[in-house]
Amino acid sequence: MSKYLLYLPLEKYLSQWLVNALGKPVTFPHGSSENAVIRTYLQKMPEDAKPDTSDESCVPICIPDSVAKPPETYNYMGPRGKAAVREAIKTLFIRNLWSDIDPISASNVGLNKLISAWCEVHGISIDQAETVRQIYYRIRKRYADKNINLRDSSRKKNT
Repeated sequence: MSKYLLYLPLEKYLSQWLVNALGKPVTFPHGSSENAVIRTYLQKMPEDAKPDTSDESCVPICIPDSVAKPPETYNYMGPRGKAAVREAIKTLFIRNLWSDIDPISASNVGLNKLISAWCEVHGISIDQAETVRQIYYRIRKRYADKNINLRDSSRKKNT
């Protein structure tokens, strides 16, 4: 990875999860789809633009090395490119959440406890657990609205 960084504004839960998973600065694995998105939208620094600087609300992300787009030259990303990278990160988060929680959601442990524990394991502060829970519920509801049942119909209600 290069020494060049992008600074990406992310929601608190997402930045906590990402830094816990991939370090600070965030370094995506070689060959990842997130690095592909980053490389696609890197540009040469426009003359009227200023380099990104560190900000408490932003997560530093390493610009991947590339023969086609060396980071020394291609180290600027506009707001739409950053939105695409943010979307790739959000998709990765949702895939991680779903693959970890869904297989155990039919257990006799309440979903709130499962998600709170998941947040703890993934470096997300407890004040963000409700946000994460809502994300999980919204995914499940979107499928239910299309008559795709993702819930185990034999699950007994928690009392």
